[in-house]
Amino acid sequence: MTTDEIRQKFLDFFRARGHKIVRSDSLVPQNDPTLLFTSAGMNQFKDYFLGLKKDLKRAASCQKCLRTGDLDEVGKTPYHHSFFEMLGNFSFGDYFKEEAIRWAWEFLTVELRLPRQRLRVSVHQDDEEALKIWRDDIKVREDWIYKMGDKTNFWPSHAPQEGPNGPCGPCSEIYYDQTPKAPDRGSVDDDPGRFAEIWNLVFTQFDRQEGGKLLPLKNKNIDTGMGLERLACVLQGKKTNFEIDIFLPLNQAVEECLQTKVSESSRKSLYAASDHIRAVVFAIADGVIPSNEGRGYVVRKLIRRALWQTYEVTPHKRALGIFLDRIVPVVISVMSAGYPELKQAEKNIVDTVKAEEEHFEDTLARGRGLLLEELETLKQKGRDRMPGELVFKLYDTYGLPDETTRSIAAKKGFQIDQEGFDRLMSEQRKRAKGKSPLVESIFVTSEFDRKLHKLPPTKFLGYETHQAGAKILMSQVEGDRGVVVLDQTPFYAESGGQVGDQGMLEGPHFQARVEDTQKKDNYYLHSIRITKGKVENGTEIEAKIDSGRRDAAMRNHTATHLLHAVLREVLGKQVRQLGSLVHPDRLRFDYSFSRPLTEEELLKIESRVNEEILKDTPLQKELKDFEQAKSEGALAFFGEKYGDRVRVVSVPGISKEFCGGTHCERTGQIGIFTIISDSSIASGVRRIEALTGTVALQYIQTARSQLRAVAEKLRSSVNEVPERIEKLQERVRTLEKSQFSKLPFDPKLLLSTAPQAGPFPVVVPEPIGGMSVTQLRNIYFESIRTQQESALWCLGSESGGKAYFIVGASGDLVNDPSLNMPQIANYLASKVDGKGGGGRADFAQAGTSNVAVFENNWGSFPQFINDYLKKIQNP
Repeated sequence: MTTDEIRQKFLDFFRARGHKIVRSDSLVPQNDPTLLFTSAGMNQFKDYFLGLKKDLKRAASCQKCLRTGDLDEVGKTPYHHSFFEMLGNFSFGDYFKEEAIRWAWEFLTVELRLPRQRLRVSVHQDDEEALKIWRDDIKVREDWIYKMGDKTNFWPSHAPQEGPNGPCGPCSEIYYDQTPKAPDRGSVDDDPGRFAEIWNLVFTQFDRQEGGKLLPLKNKNIDTGMGLERLACVLQGKKTNFEIDIFLPLNQAVEECLQTKVSESSRKSLYAASDHIRAVVFAIADGVIPSNEGRGYVVRKLIRRALWQTYEVTPHKRALGIFLDRIVPVVISVMSAGYPELKQAEKNIVDTVKAEEEHFEDTLARGRGLLLEELETLKQKGRDRMPGELVFKLYDTYGLPDETTRSIAAKKGFQIDQEGFDRLMSEQRKRAKGKSPLVESIFVTSEFDRKLHKLPPTKFLGYETHQAGAKILMSQVEGDRGVVVLDQTPFYAESGGQVGDQGMLEGPHFQARVEDTQKKDNYYLHSIRITKGKVENGTEIEAKIDSGRRDAAMRNHTATHLLHAVLREVLGKQVRQLGSLVHPDRLRFDYSFSRPLTEEELLKIESRVNEEILKDTPLQKELKDFEQAKSEGALAFFGEKYGDRVRVVSVPGISKEFCGGTHCERTGQIGIFTIISDSSIASGVRRIEALTGTVALQYIQTARSQLRAVAEKLRSSVNEVPERIEKLQERVRTLEKSQFSKLPFDPKLLLSTAPQAGPFPVVVPEPIGGMSVTQLRNIYFESIRTQQESALWCLGSESGGKAYFIVGASGDLVNDPSLNMPQIANYLASKVDGKGGGGRADFAQAGTSNVAVFENNWGSFPQFINDYLKKIQNP
C-alpha cells in the first residue's frame, strides 16, 4: 500500500465516522507566537481544546509537521524526521476513550489488515478505564498490555509532578512488533528496536492545578497522533522509514547527483540528506526564506546539514557540490498528490535553494580560512587543543561540522575540546526548545480570552458601510487607553496585509479615537484612546471609520492584486506572493523571483497596471466553496489559513484571488499607479513598493519639480538632463585619469624587487595619500592590470579619516581560477579591523575606519598574503 493510499484511507475512515476533514495547517503557525513551526496535528485545534471555539465536535487531519529538537538523530534511527506527516483524529467534548480505542483498533486491523498478534499497547499505570477497554472490549491479551508511567504515558510528560498547569491526561500507545518470533522482554521500552510505536491516543481529561492537583475536566477531549511515514514503514515491510515508497526516489536522486552508490555503512547520511531537503521544500513553500534568525535560520541550517551529509558519503570527501536544487523537483513529484500546491512554488523553491547553496560555499570558505588562522594562532601560543567555544562558533556561524574541524585540526597536530563543544550544542538545543515551548504554553490563555469567547462573534459591516450603530459588549481599559469589543462594526481588522481601520466611537456621554483594529478569531478588537467620558459595557454608540484612510487603503489593495497578476504575466507563472503591506500611504508587495528587474520590465509592469486601471473594470466579490474557488483558478496566499467558504475578489480578465480585504468597486478608482522601488530582501525574494491615487500624484509632482531644479543647475532643458549628466561624468573620469596618469611608483621597479608567493610576486606599494577607492580602482584598471608580468597587487590609500585597499592581478593571473580576490580582501581586512567591500574573482576592495591599525600593519601585507596563499594551497 502506497503512502498516498494510506493517507487517503485514514481520512476516509474518519470521515465516515462523522469527522470533519480539516486541511493541513501551514508549517508557519497562524496567530500562535508560542510555536516556531507547526509540530503536531493538534496545534491548529488549540482553541477547541480550550473550549474557546465550539463549532466543531469531531475532526481528522493529515498535518505536515516540522520538529528540530532531534536533528542529530535524523537518519541514525529508523523513525526520526525533521519533516513528517501526522495523521490524527480529534474529539472536542464529544466521544472519549471507548470510541477512540475501538476506532484505532478497527482502522489498523480491519481497514489496513495488520495482524492482531503483531500489535502491543501501553496504558498509563493508573488508567484502569483504558486498560479495561483494551482487555475486555478489544480482547487484547493482558500480557500484551503494558502499564507505563508519567514519562511515556502522560501528556504533557511528567505533568502531574512538574506541570504545566492546564489540560492534560493519560495516553495509550499502539506498537507494532517487528520480530514477533522473539520472546517479549517485559516492556515495549525494553526493546525499542523491536517495537515501532505507531499511534498515540491522548485522553485529555484533567485540569492540573498549582501543586499538582488534577481536577476532572467538564469536557473531555481526544487528541491522537500517528506518523504517516512510520505507518507506511510497517505496512510496506521496511525496517526504516527512509526505505518507504516516498523516500526511495529521493535517495536515488541524491546518489545520481553525487555520481556514486552510497555504501550501506554510509546510508544514514544519505537518509538525513533526503529528509532535510524534503523539510526545506515544504518550509519554503509555506513562505519561510533562509536567513540568520527564527524559522529562516532553521531552513538555512537544514540546507547546510543536507550538504554536509552528502559530503560525508562521497568517496574521498570530494568538495561540496551545488546539487540540492536538482532534488527539489523530485520531492515535489513524490509529494504533490497530497500537496498539489507545491507545484506552484517549484521554481521559487529551486531558485532559493540554489542561491542558498552558493551562499554557503562562500561562507564555508571564510570559515575554513578562519579555522586555519585560529590554528596558527594557537600554535604560536604553544597549544595543541582547540577550545570547544571555537569549534562551536565554526559550526554555528560558518556551518563547519565538528567532524570536519577535527579532521583539519588533526592534520595540523591539534585535538578539539569535544566535551566543550557538546556542552554548547546541548545549551543551544535547550534554547531552541525554549523558543518553541509547546508543552509549556499550548494551553495557556488569558482571562480576557476566556471572557471574549463567551461573547457572540462580531458582525462585520465594513464591506457595505463606513458608519453603523453598535453596542459595547466588552472592554478593558487602563487610564485613557483600552480595547473595546462591539456586537457589530464597520472597522476592518488587520488581515491579509491590510492594516486595520481607524476612526471614532461616539455615544451620548462617551467619545474615543480608534487607533487600530485587530482580529482574534471572529472578534474585532478596537484599540481606543478615550477623549471624553468613560467606557461602559452595554452602551449604544455610533462607530465611524476614517473614510479617506479606508478609501486610500482600498486603492492600494486593489492595485496589489493587479500588480500580482501583471508580475505573473510579465515574469512568468512561477512568481508568487510571499507577503504584502496594504497601507493608506503606500503598498508593498513581496514576491518570488531570482534576479533584479530591468528598467524595461519595471516600466512594462507599471504601464500594464495603469492600463487595467484605465479600463475602469468593475470588481467582482463573491463567497464560494474553497475547492470550487481553487478549481476556478483563484490564487491563494501561501501560508494563509482559509475556511470552507472563502471570499474571492476578481478583476475579470486579469485577476482572481482569495481575499477578505476591502477593495474598490472599479479599477478606475485607483487613479494612478507608480512603482518607487524594486529591491532584494532575501535570497530569491524581491519587494516592490508602489503608490496610488493622490499620494502617487504628489510623488510624481515632487519628482518633476526636483528634475526641473536639476535642469536649472545644469542650464539645460529637462529632456537634456541625462545627456548633460553623462557628459559631466565623462569629464570627471577624464580628469581623474589625467590626474593620476603619472603613477607615484614605478611598476617595473616594484615588480623586480617584490617578494614571491609561490610562483608569482606579491606587489604592495606604499599607500597613496588623499586618494579615494574609486581613484585606486582607476589606477589598477588603467595602469596595473595591463602589466604583462604575472603578479598579485595590493594598492592602498588613506582619505577622509578612512583607509582603503584593493587587491587584483596582472598578466596571466587575471584568469587564474585558483585565486579568489574577495576572499583575500576579506582576510586582509580582518588584519586591520576592517571589512571587505565586495568585488569579483579577479578584483576586490576593502576598507577600515581604524587608520592607525592600517598604517601599523601595511608593511606586513605581503606576508599576510603569502600566509593566506600557503593556507589555501596546503590546508
